[in-house]
Amino acid sequence: MRKFFLVLALAGCLVFSGCDVREMSSLKEISLPYAGEYFCQSLTLGGKDVLPYFERAVLTLERDGSFSLAYKRAGGGEGGVSGAYRIDEEAGRIYLRVRGAEGESERGFPYENGRIFLEMTVLGRLLCAEFAPAP
Repeated sequence: MRKFFLVLALAGCLVFSGCDVREMSSLKEISLPYAGEYFCQSLTLGGKDVLPYFERAVLTLERDGSFSLAYKRAGGGEGGVSGAYRIDEEAGRIYLRVRGAEGESERGFPYENGRIFLEMTVLGRLLCAEFAPAP
């Protein structure tokens, strides 16, 4: 009997709270399962493996929609870039937006099975990087 009143009270709260369930976000949007740190698993420049030249490279996706990509070279020196991101799960793409001297630019990259694949031209050569969450 006690459970019945508890369920009835909960139902009453939902009915009279003014919330429209159809307008609520999905659990996936609220939990943001893709937010977190992604570590560089492979890094090539012009087909040459350059990952050994780096102590670490980490892509961090924050819950507020911002990202940072930070790296530390094996011989010292650090750097990085930051901006905003959005994920289109239906298309399997992540879009990274950065603001630079020439204004704001956004590029899309594959986001598959929890992995992020970056490809871009750097100094006339193709840079390919794969980021994955920590095991």
